[in-house]
Amino acid sequence: MKNANPPLNDEQWLQLLKYAADSFNEVTLSRGFQYFKQQYVTSLNVTENRVIQAKVTGSEDYVVTLQLDRFRSSYCTCPVHTCCKHQAAVMMELADRLGYPAAHIVNAKQQLLRAAAPPSVQARLKELPHMSVDGWHEFMNQATSVVKPGHDQRMYIEALRDQLSSLMKGPSPFPEIDSIYFDLHQLLFMLRKASEWSSSGSQVHHISYVRPRLYDEVHALLNQKAALFIFTLSAERLKQTLSYLRQLLAENKDHKYLEYGLYTALWRYWIMPQPGAEEWVSQELNALERQTADRGSPSLAAAKAFLYLHQAKSGEAWAALEASGALAQAPASLFLPYLNLLSRTSEWGALVDWLKRTSPHFYGPMTKERLAYIAYWKEAVEHVPEAEEPLWNALEGMLPHSTQIVEDMLYERHHWKAWIEMQILLERDPFYHKVSVLQPIEKEEPELLLPYYHQAIEHYVSLKNRQDYKAAVKLLKRLERVYKKMKHLERWDRFFSRFLERNSRLRALHEELKKGKLLE
Repeated sequence: MKNANPPLNDEQWLQLLKYAADSFNEVTLSRGFQYFKQQYVTSLNVTENRVIQAKVTGSEDYVVTLQLDRFRSSYCTCPVHTCCKHQAAVMMELADRLGYPAAHIVNAKQQLLRAAAPPSVQARLKELPHMSVDGWHEFMNQATSVVKPGHDQRMYIEALRDQLSSLMKGPSPFPEIDSIYFDLHQLLFMLRKASEWSSSGSQVHHISYVRPRLYDEVHALLNQKAALFIFTLSAERLKQTLSYLRQLLAENKDHKYLEYGLYTALWRYWIMPQPGAEEWVSQELNALERQTADRGSPSLAAAKAFLYLHQAKSGEAWAALEASGALAQAPASLFLPYLNLLSRTSEWGALVDWLKRTSPHFYGPMTKERLAYIAYWKEAVEHVPEAEEPLWNALEGMLPHSTQIVEDMLYERHHWKAWIEMQILLERDPFYHKVSVLQPIEKEEPELLLPYYHQAIEHYVSLKNRQDYKAAVKLLKRLERVYKKMKHLERWDRFFSRFLERNSRLRALHEELKKGKLLE
């Protein structure tokens, strides 16, 4: 019998019929109908999470769990486990109690064909505000059915975009917050279509950037619309959107974690800044626990770890990643949302711990992910000074790719001795740098420049040509200035006398020394 807030509405009833038509064979449905008619379903309860728990008798007793938001995750304790006659009987019992014809499930394909004469797309536009998120995706699928995939992914996605844009011209049927959600789901719809196209075996053109560009669009929308988002005005839409994203995570079995990036961005921009976010985190963790029990997915485990970190449960977060096996093939991008969350919540000790744990995943050429990793290290050291040593250990492990970063950090921190030693090791003479780069060293620790200049002078003289003699003279004048700054003119005089003596036969050098006014 129907009530004010039934477990199934008309739209969800059609979803149940579609599930029965796609997943059950006619023999199983027929046997399930017999079980239903013989009242073998002895108990049926609905939980707050829209999960049906039912007991079915027969030769043995079995328990059926029917997931109303994720029919394909339903299961039975019988040997068949899923899509069995017991589950079919439970679906029919539920339909009967809610006032829907149980017999329609037996003939689900025929019933769907009868309902397949849908109203026009334009007519359905008015229904969009009353549809669920899944209904929106069905609508977009129907509305773009005229767009056929071709050999060019970029052209296909742009055609989908144009088709949706043309349908949505004119006044929006949504209130403002729903309009934001619909814009988000249009992008998610195109992402799914792009993924389907990629897995279809089509000849690949432009695939290297079409999907990443769509991911970037989703991130940008989440960021731009964050100021307008108040989830107390749209709690149901948020639940549906999180459920949709969890399904994407569950389907993602690779280790690219792009959908996971969208999931964490939704939390970062829309949910976590809101009052009451903690309650949403707890609810979502429960949902993830249920889903990871049904379907193992590294992306689901990554999402669970992210929420554990939000609860300041660093150990549980790392354990979730380890248990899923996600760490074995994890790309650097997986860890950035964790590091960002720890930074924003000022969990500096945990941030240092995660930076040390994840350092092997950031070895390699300097990408934007690795540069972000180094930036988090620098931030952590500002709050935890003793973290400086492990930072240098991490940078050492990243050599030679981290050479430029090491050099920049030595300079920023005024570690002049190590910086000059690095210049010598890299065979960079003083002319490699602008004069202004060496001026702070000359001011603070001029004696450190002595070996740097001496080595470079000897090198240019050894080349024995006039152009290099000119360079040597320029460096000699700089060296003289350093000795003067140190008030060690006698050392300069001794060095210069020996220098002239060693190179007394180099007439061109002496000519350049005279031009440089180092000789009378």
